[in-house]
Amino acid sequence: MKCPRCETELPGKIRTGRTCWSCQQRFALEPKYTRGLHDLRLRRTVERLGDGGRVVLTVQQLRWAHHERGQPPVRPHKDPPGRPSEPRFEGVGVIAFCLGMGTGLVTVAYLLVTRLPASIILAAVVGLFGLVMLGAMGQDTVRLLRRKRIRARWELAERQWQLRRELQRRQEAAWTTPLDNRPDWTDTEFRTKVLNPWREVYGGLPDGVVEDAAVQPSVPDGPPVLAVLCPDRTVTAFLHANTFAARYRAVLVTTAAELPDDLPVIVLHDASPQGLLLVREARAARPAVPVVDAGLSARTAVAAWDRAVQLYEHQEREPLAELLARLPGLSESERGWLAKGLWSPLVAVPPKRLLAMAERAAGRALQGSVGFLTWPVPEVPR
Repeated sequence: MKCPRCETELPGKIRTGRTCWSCQQRFALEPKYTRGLHDLRLRRTVERLGDGGRVVLTVQQLRWAHHERGQPPVRPHKDPPGRPSEPRFEGVGVIAFCLGMGTGLVTVAYLLVTRLPASIILAAVVGLFGLVMLGAMGQDTVRLLRRKRIRARWELAERQWQLRRELQRRQEAAWTTPLDNRPDWTDTEFRTKVLNPWREVYGGLPDGVVEDAAVQPSVPDGPPVLAVLCPDRTVTAFLHANTFAARYRAVLVTTAAELPDDLPVIVLHDASPQGLLLVREARAARPAVPVVDAGLSARTAVAAWDRAVQLYEHQEREPLAELLARLPGLSESERGWLAKGLWSPLVAVPPKRLLAMAERAAGRALQGSVGFLTWPVPEVPR
């Protein structure tokens, strides 16, 4: 990495104490502990997401910007542990060989002790091997005599293991295909490893980034003319931080029950069954006003593929299928994507693109060009 102050190359071996050896200035992020994230990279990310300072972004949007993109891989199937191994029984020939070899070695050891007292160590070794051979012969003989009982126990254990495997197969068939949980920045980890060191070195958050909870709702000048339904409080904080509500005289609500009766509505939602149902719920609650779907769709996530954040929720297939049955008009690719338990969060859309989506939908709703039977195509994130 380069020093964020003097841009001197800093190999890993000399980055001690997060201090540049050239200018003796501290830097905030050590790439070895932040998954390759360093000061200059974070600044470039903020500048790119904020469109050169024209868009204010929140801490949570900055965190989601570093989440892994693409669809998580399928977790490999594993059989239940504890499968019993099939017993093996030695034949009479092997037992006879062990008996003869063991008896011969013990006899040789006895002769060595009685005839050559000086070779007592050799006699002990030979005798030990002879006793081992006789012990193995005795064990094999007992197993051969009790083979029916041993095999019956094994068959019972094998049937029990097969039943456990069948039960596991049925349980897996009743749930969505398990996918791997990829490493991502949790809120606590991102604050501990990224934001706190940044505040310690630079005295605050990066320029253009605000805390979600610190955003004050923007008050429109005059009575509201637009309603925005968005259950994600990070997105609503982002809209307030960029004066969306004041510029479009909009009221932002999180549930359909809070929607005003006579204002056009735009709906911002995740690419998930619950998000798509939110649009239907808003249209059912306000059938007399235009309702614009400005959120993400499954088609958006499928089209973006490895450029979109795709999350996985392990859930039962039957309730999920019933939920998808309430969403007519889905293509096979969309329905298949949702049936896997996948979804994509709206907060992970790049802030510039998200703001443009909201502004475009607000303009269409206020102009009255979108009726309540029209389904606009959401913007594909980049």
